[in-house]
Amino acid sequence: MQEREKEHIQALAQSDPKSEPLPSASVLQADTMGDDPHEILHNAVAKIDTQPLIPPRIPYTWGEVVAHLVCLALIIGSMFGMVWQAITYPKTLVILYAVEKPMSLTAILDVATRTLAPVRLTRSATTSTTGHRHQDASAASGILTFYNGNASPQTVAIGTVFTGSDGLQVATDQAVTIPAANPPYLGQATITASTLRAGSAGNIHVYDINGTVSSSVFVKNLAAFTGGRDARTYHAVAQSDIDSLTSTLHTTVAQALPHAFLLAPGEGVYPTQCVSSVASSKRPGDEARTVTVHVMYTCQGRAYNRQELACQATRAFTQTRPAPDYHVIGSVQTALVKVSPLSVTIHGTWVYTFSTEYEQYLAQQIEGDTPAQARKYLLSTGVISQANVPGTLPASMYIQFLVLL
Repeated sequence: MQEREKEHIQALAQSDPKSEPLPSASVLQADTMGDDPHEILHNAVAKIDTQPLIPPRIPYTWGEVVAHLVCLALIIGSMFGMVWQAITYPKTLVILYAVEKPMSLTAILDVATRTLAPVRLTRSATTSTTGHRHQDASAASGILTFYNGNASPQTVAIGTVFTGSDGLQVATDQAVTIPAANPPYLGQATITASTLRAGSAGNIHVYDINGTVSSSVFVKNLAAFTGGRDARTYHAVAQSDIDSLTSTLHTTVAQALPHAFLLAPGEGVYPTQCVSSVASSKRPGDEARTVTVHVMYTCQGRAYNRQELACQATRAFTQTRPAPDYHVIGSVQTALVKVSPLSVTIHGTWVYTFSTEYEQYLAQQIEGDTPAQARKYLLSTGVISQANVPGTLPASMYIQFLVLL
């Protein structure tokens, strides 16, 4: 049986043209082969001709590796150079002023209100006067008394001058007839007289005039002269002083009124049916260094919810948006006009907002343009009110915009 197996194996080996084992190896295997079937099968399989495994090949030689690294370095260097140039290349700054569109409207809002009890506020203020007035010198005046010791009446003409003991002269303001004496009583008459020189020096003292008109007629001033004043300029109340104080007090009261009413949290108030009065301590033209003005207000009020009013006013103002790319700049201002029905005026400003995409589009449109060409195009967009272009523009990637309001 073993001999038949050996013959069968040898026949298989001879029938395979690809397997040509060395004769010496076959003889050696045959000589050393035992009777174990498994060993015989193993040796037979080992004699089958197979394709030898190809050892793995290194994908690149050192030269190829170096060449690839050089190419990769060149590519990375070029990309880095382009990025570096884009970053470090000087940008051209174009300053744009966006179009602003102020809007104002009056709207009736559906906001509930409630009536408040009336309040009264009084405010006062004092200020220095700014008016100036000039006063000319004025002559003093007084009473002259005449005595007549003659048996017949005596007449003193108008303008008769008498000199006082201090040398100051006075003149009669009118003619006078002095009755005749009736012994033991003298005839007596009085008239007004004025000093010939204006000024406070004309305020002569008693008996400064004490002399004779004739041998039987005497004249005296039994009281001092008054009214003599020197020329001077003095502070006086100007109408503008009163007006300025009144305006300031009106503003002060208007600001204080909302705090005088009893309001719930979140409420505002609109004063109604206000009655005011103004009183001044001095009249225009009065001599004074200060003037005081008093203002009194009595008002009723209507309360409303401030948040609800602001929301409705904002919604009403949003309806005035010129275009989707416009946004409100600052805040929307609301002022009440009346409360029955509740009407408000709303003020705000829309401004065009530049997106990054639109700035890139503008840069592409004006690249290479002169300042005049660029300004002409930018202003033609309708959303730019002014443009400052420093010089001829480079490629779009080097144009940068600064948008101002």
